[in-house]
Amino acid sequence: MISFQPRRLATVGLLSAFTLLGCSEGDPTGNADEELGMVYLPTCNLNPLYFSLTAAAKDAIPALSNPDWVTADHPTKLSFLGDSDRVVGFIVDGQAYAVPINLLWYHEIANATFETASGALDLAITYCPLTGSSIVFDRAPAGGAEFGVSGLLYQSNLVMYDRNTEESLWPQMMGEAQCGPALGTTLPVFSSIEMRWDGWTSLYPGTRVWGSPTESGAGYDINPYQGYDAPNSDFVFPMPPISSSLPPKQVVLGIGGGTSWAFSFSSLEEFAPMAAIARTFGTTPGVMLWDRSRRAASAYSRDVGGNLLTFRTGSDDIFDIETGTRWTVDGLAVEGPLAGTRLDRVGQQMYGAYWAAWNAFFPNGRIWGQDMPAGITP
Repeated sequence: MISFQPRRLATVGLLSAFTLLGCSEGDPTGNADEELGMVYLPTCNLNPLYFSLTAAAKDAIPALSNPDWVTADHPTKLSFLGDSDRVVGFIVDGQAYAVPINLLWYHEIANATFETASGALDLAITYCPLTGSSIVFDRAPAGGAEFGVSGLLYQSNLVMYDRNTEESLWPQMMGEAQCGPALGTTLPVFSSIEMRWDGWTSLYPGTRVWGSPTESGAGYDINPYQGYDAPNSDFVFPMPPISSSLPPKQVVLGIGGGTSWAFSFSSLEEFAPMAAIARTFGTTPGVMLWDRSRRAASAYSRDVGGNLLTFRTGSDDIFDIETGTRWTVDGLAVEGPLAGTRLDRVGQQMYGAYWAAWNAFFPNGRIWGQDMPAGITP
């Protein structure tokens, strides 16, 4: 049974419902319908039919900042985190980091700054529970500004705002400002992967983890969207017409750019324990790697130092036939001549999401398996 309760919504025209929400601190549902249309954004590239104004005011879902990075065995700060729970993992200057999805259910955005050998690195680790999409962004093009949750949705997807311009709107799955003063500014995607917590720690036992904002972590073990992710359940906010080729909330790895591809996790399940599927993504000869035990998938360029590698899978590993190097699903060479090399991810728009959400943003994308040319196998 789905326990998620849809918030009140109203269709928003090309208006600053964002500004309206920012002013309605006392009653975010109040007289919104009467006020809609009174304040307009000067510039906006989005279809007004698929904007939704939720009952959550600007910053009512509080983005996180000032991370408390703890070790994977911290006795209290990670008490909410179980082996099968999912994390967003990434590497900065050789150090592994993870942000639990459990925290992002309640905060959706986590702003973090890292001091690196080349200077400060400002990241936004984001997750939209309604579209199932986790993406890490480099905040440099926004002047390093922290991002917050606007209270708006576009095609059911989280709409972020930056705290420099205050009125620029950034749909998460687009990674680009679509309304306001920053219109057209793109946030580079920082390489990350979502997987099970025990899968991440088996790869990176020395990982640092964003610990609970509270000492006990109480509450973060409860999924407020329990049941929402049922594959055949519908979205509750306005969406464009969606292909019925897959269940609406089937998880896919989507790769945009040129010919967009969606790899359904349900199709990948038959490949155990791993898969390496060669594809050309845009103009990039690439490979999609899948690890069933970690419930993780990602796609990379096969070009390593000017040489195209051919990937295969063994009984419990991924290797390239040219050098015999062993690789992990997050693109790291762990054994062999290329040990320590990391594959380049493909494209600006590559991440996991629910099928209907991916299809809404990439309506002409192809589904691997269903649209796969005859004779192509992992």
